[in-house]
Amino acid sequence: MRCGHFYGREYVVTRPDVPVSFTNYLGLEDFVTVISHNAGGYSFYQSPRHHRITRFRPNGVPKDRPGHYVYVRDDDTGEYWSLSWQPVGGSLTENRYEARHGLSYSRFLCERGGILGGQTLFVPQGDAAELWDVKLENRSGRARSLSVFGYCEFSFRHAGMDNQNFQESLCAAGSRFIDGVIECRLRREENGRQFFTADFEPDGFDTLRDSFIGDWRTETNPAAVEAGACSGSQGTTGNHCGALMKRVRLEAGEGTRLLFILGEGGGETARALREKYSDADAVDHAFNALGRYWDNKLSVMQIDTPHSDMNLMTNTWTLYQAGLNVLFPHSVSFAEPDGDAGPGFHDAAQDALCIPSAEPEGCRRRLLQLLEGQSSEVYGLRPFPPECFGDERSAPGDALWLAAAVCEYIRETGERDFCGLSVPFADGGETSVYEHLKRAVDFASAHTGVHGIARRLCGDRGGGGESALSSFLYVWAAGQLAELAKWLGRKGDAGKYRALREKAAQTCEAVLWDGRSYRQGFPAEDREEGADPKAAERIFLESNVWAVLSGAAAPERARGAMDAVERFLYTDYGLLLNAPGFPAAEGESGLAGRDYPGVRENGAILSHSNPWAWAAECVLGRGDRAMKYYDALCPARYNYIADLRRAEPYSYCQFIMGRDHPLHGRANNPWLTGAAGWAYYAVTQYILGIRPGYDCLRIDPCIPRDWKGFSATRRWRGAEYRITVKNLSGVEKGAILILQDGCSVEAVKPVSAGSVSLVDVVMG
Repeated sequence: MRCGHFYGREYVVTRPDVPVSFTNYLGLEDFVTVISHNAGGYSFYQSPRHHRITRFRPNGVPKDRPGHYVYVRDDDTGEYWSLSWQPVGGSLTENRYEARHGLSYSRFLCERGGILGGQTLFVPQGDAAELWDVKLENRSGRARSLSVFGYCEFSFRHAGMDNQNFQESLCAAGSRFIDGVIECRLRREENGRQFFTADFEPDGFDTLRDSFIGDWRTETNPAAVEAGACSGSQGTTGNHCGALMKRVRLEAGEGTRLLFILGEGGGETARALREKYSDADAVDHAFNALGRYWDNKLSVMQIDTPHSDMNLMTNTWTLYQAGLNVLFPHSVSFAEPDGDAGPGFHDAAQDALCIPSAEPEGCRRRLLQLLEGQSSEVYGLRPFPPECFGDERSAPGDALWLAAAVCEYIRETGERDFCGLSVPFADGGETSVYEHLKRAVDFASAHTGVHGIARRLCGDRGGGGESALSSFLYVWAAGQLAELAKWLGRKGDAGKYRALREKAAQTCEAVLWDGRSYRQGFPAEDREEGADPKAAERIFLESNVWAVLSGAAAPERARGAMDAVERFLYTDYGLLLNAPGFPAAEGESGLAGRDYPGVRENGAILSHSNPWAWAAECVLGRGDRAMKYYDALCPARYNYIADLRRAEPYSYCQFIMGRDHPLHGRANNPWLTGAAGWAYYAVTQYILGIRPGYDCLRIDPCIPRDWKGFSATRRWRGAEYRITVKNLSGVEKGAILILQDGCSVEAVKPVSAGSVSLVDVVMG
């Protein structure tokens, strides 16, 4: 089943009856909307949990209700429809419906009964409001009298209040219409106001949901739209909405343009924004500014390879998704619409690690927030973001992700002074960023179990015992810190952390290799073993890929480990997290035991972990296999089987059902994953091999042998590097010649900001 296609930087949904919601994110600052291809969804201001603007009924029937809807009624016949296919619905053969998701905007098109209508939703930068730019054109060949209704349902602000304790919430809300503005207020909060207004003088309004919708009706058949008139309802208590109506007369061939504004604040704010956007040119200017914003972000790297799906995803959609994960908590989605606290310390650190090239300011801000969330004992407090910090402490590996992320940020920006910034601890006191990193690595070094590898603490998979993943992360982070110390001229620290890295790597090699692959770790010392008869057969993805990425694995073992990954974990839809799945919540199953086999942590295809395998194969020089794994997970590849995948073909999902589940291949929880950041990182730094260092830009591709080459434009430290790679010998890895502006070099040297440097690479 094909539901749409890619067009430039848009995904065009041509079949709105796709079996699941195809979603998008509007807003880059405080006001955010999560919207579906049928205009269903919700908005919030700053906090998805504590400051909702509009309501959403998750996991409901029908899907995606309510939303940000525009209804059109033919006043001569009484027929009505919505500009998005839902909520009214309508024949998909007699009418044309289309949804276009772009970068920070969504557009809904409908052609019905000779009327072409469009509704574009976006959040302008600098304003806490969402604009609904509505255009109608009469193509029927005769004059038409129409009524246009804009409608949204206000929330009780708190996600919890919206779904419980209606005795309190229904009594605390009120709404009114004054001077063309609908204002909704939650009386219990001083600043609890939201508004809905328009750039026209309304011919009718409703602020009470039940008056607009009517008894025993839904958004599909609102009483006001059916009657062709609003009732003018307003008052205190109950459920509240924004509903504004305008009657228009269109001659044959004539069009009109209307603007609705949904926002945070009271009437004064609403009137100021109505004045600001009263001129259509101002609306167009705000919309075009979003395009310029993303042009700048995406231009940090643009690639042209023989792989069209890789070009499409890397140049636009993967970086778009990864950038939004830096801006917002992962829980801002339809899968977790309650606005849970956030992605956790380790996920937030990885988000910042993967894309400082495109989002340096956002990554820097995130890194400082995480550093401030580190206790003096070097636990990372969970969950994230910082306003949600509690007393729960996380695993030692979490702070190691942060150490690696800081190093990556400095390699990208060259900001040496960042290491010297003084940053407070969450539990009092402060020290430099550099000392924060040292404490993180030292903490992990001190917390080892009976086998000499890292202990599992709160937040680790497996719960208790010792962790191979954390141990390999320690090897990796200690090596990164040693490299940073050398660059800073701290020779003593460089030697210390090189020695610690080597010692930890030797320990991992001695105790984690089982003759075929690397173990996940060891269960808690007091836990009985033997309950799971498949334990000795089980292969784990993460321990094996990180044995390679950390450099701990000896070359022969590294190849053997990744051969085991291919043999036991590869499927047509990606690599399984483990196989076989855990039968029950016992033994060393940990988090996996809460899920059925083939689901999430228990033998599913965890998207977050898959790009690590792409990178590991590149370390081994096996570009064909890296591309095989990339293709298996690539969302764009599944554009033609939406009925199986049941997720957007432009976003990575949290996980895909594994082969132990009857729905093998079905994707779950789109957007809600750090996989996009890692996909971008693995493609750009390992497959294409364009990797920033402290003093140079290294070019070391690992590509399929049938690629004759590729080109890329990379912006780094204010200069532009135009890179051309030729692979006429048909190898997978190895650059035998690098020319920078005609001169042979081992690695590309930085040039002055504003310059353009030409780089030619010959593989062989």
